[in-house]
Amino acid sequence: MTMMMSVQSVYLLSRITIISWQSIDICFREVSRSPSFVWATNAEDTSLLIEGSVELHRIDPQILGSTEAFQYLLDCLVAAGREHGCVGRVVAPQSRGYIVRSDIIPLRLLDCRLVTGVTLHQVLITFAVSAGGMLLKQINTDNNTLDSQLEDLNVELRNQLSFPWLPMQKPERKTLALVEGGRHSPDYRGNGETVFTVAEALGIDMVVLDNPGHWLEGPRWAHWRKAFLPIECTLQSDEVFTRRVVDAIRAYDGHIDGLVTFCDHYQEPVAAAALELSLPACSPEAFALATDKFRLRVFEGHEAYEASSVQEATDIILEHKLEFPLIFKPRTGYLSEGVFRVESLAQVEDAVQSINVERHGAAFAIERYCDGPEVDANFILCDGEMLHFEVSDEFPKGADVNGDGNVAESFIELGGVFPSCLPADELALLRDSLHRSLCQMGFRDGVFHLEARVANSSMEFTTKDNVLDLTERCVPAKEKPSVWLIEVNPRPPGIEVSDALKHTYGIDYWGVGLLSGLKDGQRVRQLSHTFLQGPQYWCETIFIPIEKGGIFDSEDVCLELFSRRPDLAECVSWFHCHYSKGARVPDPRTTDVFSWAAHFNIFSRSSRAHLLEIADSIKKEVRFSIV
Repeated sequence: MTMMMSVQSVYLLSRITIISWQSIDICFREVSRSPSFVWATNAEDTSLLIEGSVELHRIDPQILGSTEAFQYLLDCLVAAGREHGCVGRVVAPQSRGYIVRSDIIPLRLLDCRLVTGVTLHQVLITFAVSAGGMLLKQINTDNNTLDSQLEDLNVELRNQLSFPWLPMQKPERKTLALVEGGRHSPDYRGNGETVFTVAEALGIDMVVLDNPGHWLEGPRWAHWRKAFLPIECTLQSDEVFTRRVVDAIRAYDGHIDGLVTFCDHYQEPVAAAALELSLPACSPEAFALATDKFRLRVFEGHEAYEASSVQEATDIILEHKLEFPLIFKPRTGYLSEGVFRVESLAQVEDAVQSINVERHGAAFAIERYCDGPEVDANFILCDGEMLHFEVSDEFPKGADVNGDGNVAESFIELGGVFPSCLPADELALLRDSLHRSLCQMGFRDGVFHLEARVANSSMEFTTKDNVLDLTERCVPAKEKPSVWLIEVNPRPPGIEVSDALKHTYGIDYWGVGLLSGLKDGQRVRQLSHTFLQGPQYWCETIFIPIEKGGIFDSEDVCLELFSRRPDLAECVSWFHCHYSKGARVPDPRTTDVFSWAAHFNIFSRSSRAHLLEIADSIKKEVRFSIV
């Protein structure tokens, strides 16, 4: 085995902090091997003998400081057997400080076009202070080509690591209590893996409060939590639930630094519990307002009405001479369930009776329908300051006036594109208006996922060459654009969208959400920096909706697609099949419970148009059966 090394130093000014690191490239090439030689598969039980000028040096995970670092060295040596060998690079900080989270290098290099894998921590004795290592995807024996590839990687690193990821102050290890630890275990692609692996990287100990028998209570996933406190977690959201949380934490024999939940209907009572326990918290009233669709509409200064029956809704429409179309939505609904566009009095009864009262309650709001382009807008706030803001374009739903009328003409999520292609003035309008709304509601810290429309936008969705996208309106709007706030979710976006945002912008919303619960403003600010040059590519989230109920009669939808179309798999950063073969699927036409067969996050480095072409191919190629 032969090795060559090259070193380059990078110095960057990030706000007022100078961040510098040294990148060290190592070229590995296999010279010879024994015919019977086989690489070990378990790094923890393996060691290497490195021949020096005088003696043999034993290298093992303990000497390198971590199993990850040793595994990285093994990966480099294995890759040295390629036709042209391999090139590894380590990043060694030259500034004094503490790494803001242990996996910051792999986090920021997700989907880096030049890197095939990234690992954590120290690499070799020489690199005892290295933050991470990576392998180049492929190399060429031509020195000019290799030099060009390494320079391209230098550019990528400057773009993705140009933020203060080495704070001078050592992060204090704290304990965060979480109410509702995730309904599904990692075996079923729940959000637990996301939340608890992020907590581990941030050095946060987690105490979980959830129902007895929860998947986190047993020994299999016990390494993800410091303690499990069993309490009854139902749809209940009142003073009784607050008391239940307070009592459980007071009975816990340990220190708690913060208390949060990412479950919408628990946020108000959990905030009240945090205040009673003298823990960091936003006003419970702010959460109560954010999660009540009727109160939020009135708070925004728009006309809205509340009803609980067909007769009440009919009387309101007639008394106030409301013009159709109207939107009916549960006051405390979620997942767009129970949201209907009503075109006439004749549709009122169907709309009201379709609301799943057991899941969403009987009360619903009535408001005007806005047909402007819909967006998802995500914010990170710290002490009221807006640290990060980005917008994605949501495609028309089945019930929209320009939708395709599928999935029982509902408002179930179908997908969205990052970044938005709305004009700069409308994006600024969204930013300022929505930020103002959050502050007026009483929110100052945290991650917020908002849904809104731009009334009288200069853009509209149209189909051109069989591809649906935003284009400039044929007939200009008669009024100026304005923001129509649909709902406020005072939490990170769902795991599918959060993952897409993490890959696209380099920001982990779940990590920021955990730190906000601890009022760790320093790390919230450090981890709210996007890439220096903005999003690294165009990204689209694709939801494949289910239009009828029955028994799911297909294997993994995503893997089946990739087996037929490996070219499409190359454009997918994340995917998930929501049902296994033999699972029962609720019928959205009779239960008001909507679901998806699969989800894909796709990307293109070429253009938004190319991205939409890939998405269209995936939607057409996905196959599944329900019997």
